[in-house]
Amino acid sequence: MSTNLIIATGSRPRSLPGLEADGTHIMTSEEALRMEQLPKSIIIVGGGVIGVEWASMLRDFGVEVTIVELDKRLVSLEDAETSKELERVFKKRGINLVTGAKVLPESVQRAEGSVTLKADKQGEMIELTADKVLVSVGRVANIEGIGLESTDVKIDKGVIRVNRFMQTTESHIYAVGDVIGGLMLAHMAGHEGILAAEHIAGQTPHELQTHLVAKCTYTRPEIASVGWTEQQAIDQGHKVKTGKFSFKAIGKALVYGESDGFVKVIADSETNDILGVHMIGPHVTDSITEAALAQVLNATPWEVGQTIHPHPTLSEALGEAMLAVDGIAISG
Repeated sequence: MSTNLIIATGSRPRSLPGLEADGTHIMTSEEALRMEQLPKSIIIVGGGVIGVEWASMLRDFGVEVTIVELDKRLVSLEDAETSKELERVFKKRGINLVTGAKVLPESVQRAEGSVTLKADKQGEMIELTADKVLVSVGRVANIEGIGLESTDVKIDKGVIRVNRFMQTTESHIYAVGDVIGGLMLAHMAGHEGILAAEHIAGQTPHELQTHLVAKCTYTRPEIASVGWTEQQAIDQGHKVKTGKFSFKAIGKALVYGESDGFVKVIADSETNDILGVHMIGPHVTDSITEAALAQVLNATPWEVGQTIHPHPTLSEALGEAMLAVDGIAISG
């Protein structure tokens, strides 16, 4: 009988004091999934991954959408140019954006079939009214009610502390997924589970390099990235060079009728190492794996660019962006 245990209790939506879900006027993503009727309008508090995904989908369904985000830009963990492009396309699609604004929970007023709230945008008071409010401000690890108080498992900033093998501070107990924080992604949780199982089986698995895990955001247009943003690379002392290629020059994107967006490659100008790849555009969540593999294999932009990308495919954008790092893109 095994004496090892893997905790994978996941997470739940974070709530804001004064904006707790009531199932009628104010929702988190959990209540939103149970909606039987679409509202005519909605205010989404939070412009991170989950917030922009809901905004994109609801707008496709014809809902009037307003996003209120505390940060100065949407999806602030992505490269700044990606945020700028997403905001441009969202505005073109009729999504109202209020960035750099703090929602004032004490201002919330519920009425029959509507909610009104105020947001402070650098001293300017903005009043917004919609049928419903969706609070999307991150997630909280599910660490309560599972008996951790009877163990020596350590909690750090609301998540379970683990080492590189996913072991907690009680060696026979492991934890994976959202409950340990970090990138709360299904594919990352699955890999962490494999890593834990291999260690339990007596193997010595390779350490997970978090920044080499591809991130995907399922908006329209889609977002995908791996590695460092340009600013992160600079902050770490790298001298960077970049290449960028628009989907407007990609035949298959034009066939799809989805030519917004681009692929951006960030490389070290001294070592020529790929530091990050950022995509926004059609089906980029299906294309990011090639970029992730290139980084794992320490490929250079030139090497990826020399790989012949079939025509017409969306993958051509990545090949051309890699060549653009050295100014030798063929088209666009």
